[in-house]
Amino acid sequence: MWGLLSGTRVILFDGVSAGIGLVMSVFALRAAQAAERGESDRFPYGRQSVLPLTIGLQGVARLGFTAYAVTDAVLVIAVGGDDVSTGSATLYAVVATALCLLTWLWLRRRAGASELVAAEVVGWRIASLLSAAILCGFLLVTALPAGDVKDTASALVDPVLVIVVSLLVLPAPVGFVRTMLRELLEMTPPPHIEEPARKAVTEVCAAMDLPDPVIRMLKTGGRLYVEVDHVVSPGQWDVADIDRLRQALAERLRSTAVTAWINVELSCDPAWQQG
Repeated sequence: MWGLLSGTRVILFDGVSAGIGLVMSVFALRAAQAAERGESDRFPYGRQSVLPLTIGLQGVARLGFTAYAVTDAVLVIAVGGDDVSTGSATLYAVVATALCLLTWLWLRRRAGASELVAAEVVGWRIASLLSAAILCGFLLVTALPAGDVKDTASALVDPVLVIVVSLLVLPAPVGFVRTMLRELLEMTPPPHIEEPARKAVTEVCAAMDLPDPVIRMLKTGGRLYVEVDHVVSPGQWDVADIDRLRQALAERLRSTAVTAWINVELSCDPAWQQG
């Protein structure tokens, strides 16, 4: 509303961005509740996929609006800029920066291992950067001495700030979309999750005289799916041995940031291990 009344595009951009964050916060809460329901007849593996889907939708929404805002800003610059109320914009930026920083700091202390809360932290960090950039830009214009330079800066500060803040926040929504694609397309988990989990599995298997396992992993939401395949000699392993291996793996993977879903497969057929 402040952006519409003042005719300031960058404030409107900031407000819409905050609105997107608020709407997606509601979706994130519902997604977290859905994921906690566990398995059912319709969802035998649970509803963990709603978590990356929600994060990705936030990224798509932010990218779409950013593309529109930048296009509009470029068109405004092309016609020589636009007059805005620098006093009103500066006041808005002071209030918004303070509120966004407080919210960001409060959420950051409560983020824990939740990716949804982490996404909210990123969203409020984006809002803080936006507001701070708006504040710096309008303070700079206000401090300029009267003259042609100040008049030109006043006309261009609004669209230029839209482009600047868009570039500042661009990595975050791109990261959200990448997270969604990585998890929904069943790609390898990010290195900070995949590497320690793979090391743990390899060490447990080696301790039980099972070298060179085939390890397949994927992450969906707060769950890490781990499949461990081995070829063994006939008559050496029974179901109790497999249970001990699975329990040892579960114990080692319990310390990871996500919940491990472990599947252990043993076979006497070398061709089977290659899938």
